[in-house]
Amino acid sequence: MLFLYTVIMALTQNEKDQITRYKIQIEGYRKELDNLKKVKKQKSEYWSNLVKITKDANAKRSHRQSKLSWMNSMDKSIDSKKQQIERIKENISKIKK
Repeated sequence: MLFLYTVIMALTQNEKDQITRYKIQIEGYRKELDNLKKVKKQKSEYWSNLVKITKDANAKRSHRQSKLSWMNSMDKSIDSKKQQIERIKENISKIKK
């Protein structure tokens, strides 16, 4: 019977410190992500209300286009934060290997 043994090397203090810094960064990015989601929700309500109270059809169209453009911009910002979190998680897993 053949057994495969993997050598698990303990992390150095420098590596542990780096992982701790990465975890702090992730926490910060998650807070930013939550804030972006809150702002997106608030602004979405703002734009929706603006469209509802506007009487002029051209102004409504303009407000809808502005809302769409702004929402797309927010989606990109949210995706960017998510990607940053994933990159940091990958860095942590590389250190642990």
